[in-house]
Amino acid sequence: MAFSLFSVVSLTVIYRYHKIIGSLVYVDLYAEKESPRVSDVLLSAIKSGRIGNLTVSDEGFELHVVRDSSTACAATEFTCLDKTCIPADQRCDGRRDCPDGSDEHKEHGKCKQHQPIIHQTEKVVFAQKHGSIHLSATIDSSVEDKQIAWSKDSILLGVGSMTLAEDGRVTVYKKGDKHHLHIINATDSDDGTYKMIIQGMNVEADFEVRITSDRVAIESDECPSGERACKSGHCLPVAQFCDRRVQCPDGDDEENCSEVQCKSNEFRCESTNVCVPTVVVCDGWKDCHDGSDEKTCSHPRKIYKPHHPHHVKVNALCQDGTEPEFSLHGSSYCWSNKVCPSLTECVHGLCCPISSEFF
Repeated sequence: MAFSLFSVVSLTVIYRYHKIIGSLVYVDLYAEKESPRVSDVLLSAIKSGRIGNLTVSDEGFELHVVRDSSTACAATEFTCLDKTCIPADQRCDGRRDCPDGSDEHKEHGKCKQHQPIIHQTEKVVFAQKHGSIHLSATIDSSVEDKQIAWSKDSILLGVGSMTLAEDGRVTVYKKGDKHHLHIINATDSDDGTYKMIIQGMNVEADFEVRITSDRVAIESDECPSGERACKSGHCLPVAQFCDRRVQCPDGDDEENCSEVQCKSNEFRCESTNVCVPTVVVCDGWKDCHDGSDEKTCSHPRKIYKPHHPHHVKVNALCQDGTEPEFSLHGSSYCWSNKVCPSLTECVHGLCCPISSEFF
């Protein structure tokens, strides 16, 4: 699909398997301007049953429009396109300091010469001991494969798609437009900072890997190979359990995990074993699954759902203020009226009482 009425900043597509529904697709589309054409095109495609050459169903379909917040940065800070604040001297320094890389944009950052920007999938990666470590990133402009280098502690691990590490557990490769570093059978010695460098351009990005004592999750028979089911029925790769990112709709992928130590520039969520950057505390968005990053704010704002790509739904109250019922699969998340208890219906992913207007 092409949306020509506005400038699209980014489009993220995530595929997930559900043991009952089958393949689920999450699409996050970020744009500089809001246009009703987006929802019109999506709704029309869902109604027709086809998107391009793919057959789709309205079973489980949800459309959420999330508008930007009005976070104000200090005079000594630069305001990123996504409203994150960074020190002003980090603008146009050749490093991607804004989460969206807008501090290096020619237009938004007012940089004279646009340099390549490394878009990291995750900056901080938690991995279970004896599990696997996966680092990945894309680059927003054309760069020769031989210019991409991976290193740790000044030791070169690979260049382009050529692995140079003597350790046979390490592999570097490129798939599509994304560059990857993969390490199997992780040990305590793999903990530390890894660098992805664009050689000859003074552009680099740091990945922090933290090895935990958690056991690698056991696969579920009802999920594809290498995946485990959330109690909602969604299947996730086993490496995403206890990785300190809530991805199951009910947060059960981060339950019974070893205690995480947050850094000085991070905030620890109350009921989940997850750290979020302190810059997102009291910004009007629920970055913690339990919303604890917005609970003690001196100037309360309207609270929105997470704006980071976790692809989860935050538990919330029904429109009438009541607590939602659990679905027939033991989850607080629903995708259809069929999985909700009697006298309830699936409204925005929650099993809520049927509206009285139907009686």
